[in-house]
Amino acid sequence: MRRAAALASALVLAGCFRSGVQLAPLPPEARRAGLTQSDYILRRSLALGAFDSVVALVAPGSSLAPDDDLLASLYRASAAYYAGRYEVSGAALEHASILADDRFTKSVSKNLLALVTNDNRLPYEPGQTERLMINYYGMLDYLRRGDPEGAAVEARRLSSLLESYDTRKDSVDVRTRALLNYLAGATFEAAGEKNDADVSYRIARALVGESALPFPGRAGAKPATRGQPATPLKAPSSSAGKGAKAVAPPTPTGELIVVVEHGYVAHRVPRLVLVPITSTEMEKLGGKPQETLEAALTITVRTVAFMALQPNQLLWRDDDDDREVTVRDTATIAYLLPVAWTSFQRPYRLPWRVSLTVDSTLSTSVPVAADLSDAVANDFRRSRAGMLTRGIARAAAKLALAKTAESAAEKKHGEFAGSLTRWTLDAVNVYTERADIRQWRLLPGEISVVRLTLPAGQHSLTLDLGGGGSVQRRITLGPTRISAGKIAFATARVWDDGVVDIRPTPALVAVPTATAHEKR
Repeated sequence: MRRAAALASALVLAGCFRSGVQLAPLPPEARRAGLTQSDYILRRSLALGAFDSVVALVAPGSSLAPDDDLLASLYRASAAYYAGRYEVSGAALEHASILADDRFTKSVSKNLLALVTNDNRLPYEPGQTERLMINYYGMLDYLRRGDPEGAAVEARRLSSLLESYDTRKDSVDVRTRALLNYLAGATFEAAGEKNDADVSYRIARALVGESALPFPGRAGAKPATRGQPATPLKAPSSSAGKGAKAVAPPTPTGELIVVVEHGYVAHRVPRLVLVPITSTEMEKLGGKPQETLEAALTITVRTVAFMALQPNQLLWRDDDDDREVTVRDTATIAYLLPVAWTSFQRPYRLPWRVSLTVDSTLSTSVPVAADLSDAVANDFRRSRAGMLTRGIARAAAKLALAKTAESAAEKKHGEFAGSLTRWTLDAVNVYTERADIRQWRLLPGEISVVRLTLPAGQHSLTLDLGGGGSVQRRITLGPTRISAGKIAFATARVWDDGVVDIRPTPALVAVPTATAHEKR
């Protein structure tokens, strides 16, 4: 009944978008969290289990599908994967991978376009973490199809990317890199490629140590707690005492790896950075081209240096702070240059207290292995110098044009006309500054992994969420078959993140209003 209601609600939303009907406004909690209308609809639909409807919502031509082909492919891949359409998701991931590799080398002409408009006009380029997650989902996609050899191909691509990226142990995204190496190793192991598995496991151990992930062969570990790996659970072996005439054969066992995704990755929200300009720089802007370029370069170098010395500056958005952010220095400020910017909003969620239960008897806690929000924020740190350079150059060019137009209007029509022209152009420049908040916003915020040794045969798996006074909730993963001497995989996604309530609310109701293309 609940699934039918979810499907109906999502289909209503999809129809509303196609017909141009205006939706009810975002609820306050979603607005405070910086979610877009698209975010809210997709999150509610996913939380309600309307996976097939989400596939329709992000299909080519749908209003919820991103404009950029690469990003649209990532959204289609996520929707199809969780809907169980693995052939479709695999094709979308492959298309996204080809586009991402093709866009790695940037075009000068495309960057020049961003200088006169905004970064949204540039083709979307995924950060390192998003690029790695393409192959992560490629691995899981093949594993869900029961094709470990195909998954090993994706694991090899993933390993190659990881090798080419920065993997310093002091990096804030080191846990994500370690987890991806670990899962690549487990995939190699499942495909029978032991040497490649050993290499991936060795890299993961070097990054985070032996105890951070459930590496193979760790029998006898203590019960798992948050931040520690799950305990391998083995079937008891039978042994004969003295005088016994026969020894019962050991129960055949296999291994189970459970990957649990939860929440959503921190999402970008638009900001406006006000960069200070000194009197000398203000005089040069709008003068000779060489002087304008020199002033823009000086402003850029100073601001980039300011952010380099404070790596977390302008990175995270405070939950209750919607004010403009100002970069200040000790120089005399003659003007504040508006530059479009983005910061990250980390979704609020309850403390992660989850346990995995096998056959209603064996239970182990599910630790957090990787935080993708830290990883994507680190990618942003790597790219923000270029973003800031383009933003300042664009804003400085607009200011120079506004000053030139002001001077021409003042000479021709007087001081009032000049001031009016300048005020109008300043307003237009602020309005046209659009922050680039594009990202793969359907990625999980955290990933957990559990590894168990179980008797061969079929087992039922459930996730129990809650504890410590919080609301209890049970998610059934379904039956999983364990083959003797083999590795089986199970995956799950916990959708609610503390921002979007999964219970039906009036916010799903569409409010019909006439639009420009509708007949009255």
